Amino acid sequence: MPAIFSAPELCQVSDEDLILEIGAIVFPNFVHRDRNVNGLQLIVDGDYARNHRDESFMPRPYKSSSHRIWGQGFSSYVSKWLVFLIVFSTSIARSEEVFVGNPGKSLNFFHFDLAIERGFFKELGLDVKLLSTKCDIAVTALLTGDLQATGCVGSASRFIASQNVPVRTVIWLFKKPTFYVVARPDIRSAGDLKGKTIGISSFGSDTDLSMKIYAASGKLDPEKDIKRIVVGSTSTRLQGLKSGSLDATTLSPPFNVYAEQMGLRVLAYVGDFLEFPQSGFTVSDATLKAKRDLIKKLLHGTLRSLQFTLKNRAETARFIAKDYKLQDAVADKVYSSLLPAMSENGLATDKGLKVMIETLGTAVGKRVDFPAERLVDYTLLKEVQKELGIQ
Repeated sequence: MPAIFSAPELCQVSDEDLILEIGAIVFPNFVHRDRNVNGLQLIVDGDYARNHRDESFMPRPYKSSSHRIWGQGFSSYVSKWLVFLIVFSTSIARSEEVFVGNPGKSLNFFHFDLAIERGFFKELGLDVKLLSTKCDIAVTALLTGDLQATGCVGSASRFIASQNVPVRTVIWLFKKPTFYVVARPDIRSAGDLKGKTIGISSFGSDTDLSMKIYAASGKLDPEKDIKRIVVGSTSTRLQGLKSGSLDATTLSPPFNVYAEQMGLRVLAYVGDFLEFPQSGFTVSDATLKAKRDLIKKLLHGTLRSLQFTLKNRAETARFIAKDYKLQDAVADKVYSSLLPAMSENGLATDKGLKVMIETLGTAVGKRVDFPAERLVDYTLLKEVQKELGIQ
């Protein structure tokens, strides 16, 4: 039976970094991490412990002039492993920190959280930090190098259209919109929206475009037959429906699920009549050129997360429930709501990109005409697809 010594005090000497970084790997049978212990645990073979009961063996700080010895008995063990330690330490690099700016925690970016949770980035030597950042600041931070990527792909696209900012989207999480048209219970079709008050996030936004096209499907003139008002966030629009100040709006998960629970009516999934991509990550042209290996690793981890999500419904729903603090039944419906929108391979469709470019003109208030290649760069993504066997 091995003897186990809790050894947080051993972390106080000058060799702390060495032990903390590689101790658990170089000495798999002697030193390991324990989340319940503030430091390391030293595990010593039982026979060795019984034959070395003198105090000099016990792991304790022992400071020589070089600060390299922790107990004279233990120091002999360290010396035996020194060459082995040095060889392995050269192959264990510190994880590279990568900063990704997103506009707050959202299910539109849950694949990033899932990749972190399951260690997909860590396996590639990346320590990905998701930062809550306003999108205009995030795009600027891409250009200064303070962020390596951002999930603000919509804002980045608008900056490309309005100012020709040198950034590009390199992967998409959703090939279609993730939101649904929801209305009061007495409204049953697009035609019933005539004369009704419609809540949108802003004029020219995806929500605005979606409601205009949906109204037109009911033979209505969206400029004359419906009243569109700017309400703001998804949660605020849901409250507007509940209070009766709004007759219809678009809601993304989990709010569409909550709306059904309140007795409101889900009229349509936007992706069934309008196609454009959502979410992913955008990088600067400079980073794409100078840090190709890093971006490729980000793509690799993200694409693995996409594939995991598509193939593992139950585990993904459990993750969504835990990470977003949702009831299990709600999380499962959220998964079902998001599934039709998800990209299988990280790509948007040509049709979706064309629609996106067309709508950018409305968003920025000028005519926009450039090829899809100005918005995206799939070069590294296609390399990762090939490596993972994804078409």
